[in-house]
Amino acid sequence: MAQAQEAKLTVRGSGLPVPRYVTLKFDEANLRAGPGREYPVLWQYQKAGLPLLVDAEFGIWRKVIDHDGTAGWMHGSVLSLRRMALVQNNMAKIHANPDETSNVIALAERLALMELQSCPKAWCRVANNDVRGWIKRQAVWGLLETESLD
Repeated sequence: MAQAQEAKLTVRGSGLPVPRYVTLKFDEANLRAGPGREYPVLWQYQKAGLPLLVDAEFGIWRKVIDHDGTAGWMHGSVLSLRRMALVQNNMAKIHANPDETSNVIALAERLALMELQSCPKAWCRVANNDVRGWIKRQAVWGLLETESLD
């Protein structure tokens, strides 16, 4: 039974790879207990741009996991392919170049939301308002371990 149910979770999906990261399109989005409006709302997110990990699909519904490990289902229309990341460390350094010895141009607080511009290897190019620079890959949440963004 468990195997049949697992296979069903990817039926009629988007065709995009699973798992993958997405972001919330709107400032309000409901996380539900199952893939349908008849399921109860477990949580309401209130932050456009928040990154989420899609780990299953059922039709137009996406099973997502947030940075805290909270999981549930969201309608695909509230999700975007735009790439964002959350800073995981307290006071993560943003450097001018992807190099530990380059100038530190800013400090990002834990859970700061950053746009992911590229992430070729150990460093990611990020942006937030006026700040553009490089942060260590392990300092952010919103990338698959083996993923390379160019």
